[in-house]
Amino acid sequence: MAPVEAVPSAEWQRSQNELSAPSIGEEAPRGSKFCPLAAVNKWPYKFFQRTDSEIISKAFFAAGRFRIRGWTLYYIHTLLDTSNKPLILVPASEVQALFDDIKKDLRLIVYFPKPEKEPGFLLGFTEKGTPLPRYLGRLDLEHSLDEMEAKIPPYKTDSNPPRLLNDRSFAAFKKKMEDAIQATKQKSKSQKDRKKKDRIALKQSWFEQAKRAQCYLGIRPRMEPGMEDPVSDPSIPQRELEKALQRYNLSQCIELPDLDTSERAPYPFHENVIFICVDVEAYEKADRPITEIGISTLDTNDLVGLSPGELGRTWMEKIRSRHFRIQETAHLHNSEFVAGCADRFEPEFGESEWIAFKEAPRVVASCFRPPYSRYIGFEDSQGSSKGESAAIGDDDKEGTKRRIILVGHDIGMDITYLGKLGYDVSNLSNLVEALDTVDLYRAWKHQQNPSKLGSILVDLGLTGWNLHNAGNDAAYTLQALIGIAIAARKSEAARLLDSGAHLRNHTETLEREARERAKEEADEWAAADVEGGDGGAPKPLKRLGWPTPDKTDGPIINAKDRESEKRASVPFTAWRDAKHGEAAHTASPPKQEDHEVKEEAFTGTFSQSMSERLAMLEKDDGEGGGVRLPSNLGAP
Repeated sequence: MAPVEAVPSAEWQRSQNELSAPSIGEEAPRGSKFCPLAAVNKWPYKFFQRTDSEIISKAFFAAGRFRIRGWTLYYIHTLLDTSNKPLILVPASEVQALFDDIKKDLRLIVYFPKPEKEPGFLLGFTEKGTPLPRYLGRLDLEHSLDEMEAKIPPYKTDSNPPRLLNDRSFAAFKKKMEDAIQATKQKSKSQKDRKKKDRIALKQSWFEQAKRAQCYLGIRPRMEPGMEDPVSDPSIPQRELEKALQRYNLSQCIELPDLDTSERAPYPFHENVIFICVDVEAYEKADRPITEIGISTLDTNDLVGLSPGELGRTWMEKIRSRHFRIQETAHLHNSEFVAGCADRFEPEFGESEWIAFKEAPRVVASCFRPPYSRYIGFEDSQGSSKGESAAIGDDDKEGTKRRIILVGHDIGMDITYLGKLGYDVSNLSNLVEALDTVDLYRAWKHQQNPSKLGSILVDLGLTGWNLHNAGNDAAYTLQALIGIAIAARKSEAARLLDSGAHLRNHTETLEREARERAKEEADEWAAADVEGGDGGAPKPLKRLGWPTPDKTDGPIINAKDRESEKRASVPFTAWRDAKHGEAAHTASPPKQEDHEVKEEAFTGTFSQSMSERLAMLEKDDGEGGGVRLPSNLGAP
């Protein structure tokens, strides 16, 4: 929609004429309604999608159009400790006139924001004994807002200061002023509250994950439903109340006894689950083909009657691990972004096993079935059986499916890679849930940002060798799960006893880090702002990677790139065969449509979509501020 020139309507003119010109400081009639000027100025950007917002802005707000309308200004002292600056208001009738003009000229239905969504946008002053807005003057092209605000007398020297309020009326007035100030901000309080609730809910999910992990490991009991707080039961004698309260707290996991890791797990292993951890490594370039799969298993049946040991080290010995390498990608090694070590699976965990890519789904699936990664349990492409049989537990002999907990470090990425292999782990009927050690560590440390696996191991006092080997990472991730669950359980009592000290320590840490960041940034600015000098030689504009006209007979991609010139002068197929040989075409033929796209790019053919984009960029935006391209960047 083309920008519409805003012409004040007759209704708006009448609303202006209805307002007499009182003297500065004169109170508005009680019962009048007003809107904060700053809230009205931000209204189209705050409550509309980008397209409609731009249309309204160009027609009524941008390039001085908001001031051209002219506004009758009032002010009111907020009486808030947090703000000494008076609030500037405009009559609601003038805002309604603006809405009417928008509806008439742009055919957009606009209205005042709902009070429950933005309570400070439309303000009524009906309560007796409360301060009233006072007349300030007219805002237009001849008078700026700064000039008008300079006329407001300070609160203490005002010849007509606001009347003192009683406690009840002051509380209501204070709430109204706080809402009005909030309405002038870009983000509404409801948005902030919603985002705060979302952040709290996310953090709560991390703590809930950690507590469920402790229940699976038998170091936290499950809550007993239906038990009532004995404090609310007057029939319980006082001498029995303390014991009843202890039983209730234990049933609700409120006050748990300290965890002794030299003793066996104090509670049942909830659901008798099997933890299966998956880590998938991929090549760091191109289409990120998968190179390794690591799978580690911890069966809670193996932990029955066994003490965890310090930070669960005894339990960690029960982890079984497998490391599978993909034959087709054996030649790919990561070195640029991570230090790959596919050939260094730790001997304490086992030996690496080679599989073909098409066998990978069956190999992975076998590790999610009895006896759970104790053997491979699949046939290779020639039909030969691989792997050694292992004893199957009594539950599995009877056909009972064991409950599985999927574990990973940033587990979402590994689930995606499993899907790329052709294995959808979410289809498992006995999969209970997925636990992520990234989130478990966040909950334990009250830390917002994710941490790397190596950092977590160091914090737990564990040594991780040859990380970024899929087999090693899967084993260490299960170790981290055990260590975090036990460490968080042991520190829980101390944290509850001294939550104030924990908050102080956390606050001091954040403040120290903020000061360090501020000092580092100040040092960087000081180092960059060298005294004297004239700026040196101008920096030439870097050439864009778009096709540009050439003085010869055809466009090229980049004049400095001789290889690009060759590509631009011959068809794609001929250039490819000359550079890579005919075998490059026969080994892995790409789709014909891919050839066409690439050939068009290499010959410099300027597509219609790119021409349209350039044309859009070159168009003026109606404000004189459009982006214009240099003449040598036009389409050929």
